Amino acid sequence: MKRLLLVLMLIAVAFSGCTEKGPNVADKSAGELKTLSIAAAENLTCYSIKSFVTQILKLDSGANATTKMLTTITENAETVSVVNLSSLEAYINRSTKNQMEIQGQLVNASSSSFDIYQVGNSTYRKDEGVDWIHLKDPRSSEEIWGQGKNNQVKALAKAFNYSKLEDAGSEAINGEDAYKFKITILSEEYNDLYNTALNVAAVLVEYPMRMPSVNRTELNKTGMIEKWIWISKKNYLPVKYQNIISFQMTPEVIGNLDLKTGQMVPLNQSEQLGEVSVQIEISDMYYDFDKPADITPPEQALFAQVITPTQIQTQAAMQA
Repeated sequence: MKRLLLVLMLIAVAFSGCTEKGPNVADKSAGELKTLSIAAAENLTCYSIKSFVTQILKLDSGANATTKMLTTITENAETVSVVNLSSLEAYINRSTKNQMEIQGQLVNASSSSFDIYQVGNSTYRKDEGVDWIHLKDPRSSEEIWGQGKNNQVKALAKAFNYSKLEDAGSEAINGEDAYKFKITILSEEYNDLYNTALNVAAVLVEYPMRMPSVNRTELNKTGMIEKWIWISKKNYLPVKYQNIISFQMTPEVIGNLDLKTGQMVPLNQSEQLGEVSVQIEISDMYYDFDKPADITPPEQALFAQVITPTQIQTQAAMQA
């Protein structure tokens, strides 16, 4: 019996080591992998992506500690994409779930989804509860798809090539052994962090009715960015990418829109909102490389009325 327990323990230890290993000397150096990754992505014919995005906003509002009220807004999005580069076709399904929870009140939740088929220069889209629409791009299929414009794997391989990396060992992704790297964050990337914070603040203050402002000093003190990438040991293609962003800020309203003049009028004294805590996590899984994909829009989509960008602009002008 003791011998059996020992064997089971050894098996358990072996399996625990299969999923993640500590930093070690990789079979290929980071420099070699950069070259191999771009070369492998260059001639890719098909691929699939499953993306997860989670954004959590926590807003403290109230004049003081006794009247403080916490509002938590959670947004989850899952996107599955299948791309056939050789036939210039793609399929995208996206579903989102939003939840707002105000302290002491019932939770308010909503969800939505849409499907998109991209065939050459035609886009067929169906939102939940709405009929199919067919958008026809005046550009040719070659203009839209040429030069690897829709090869996201190649774009990620290029970003990997330009990045400064820290070896983080290896990890199994979907059962496939991969090199794991932490991407060094450059100082200029904190400009992107500021833009993200400003976009969040704009939603909170209902821009363009009100003009938001974000304190960069506060943002830089609390801001954190982490980026990770996994490269397959089998084919040297990126199999996973992860980006985690978090920060705290106290947005201010510095102006209001004058509806008569259409101009933003600065406030004599800014109006401060409560403290906002933001966490965003993006995770992309890449798989089914060069696996043939038959992407055919449903019959209802093919019979949808064709709309061109010119028609959309004309309709918008008439409604204005």
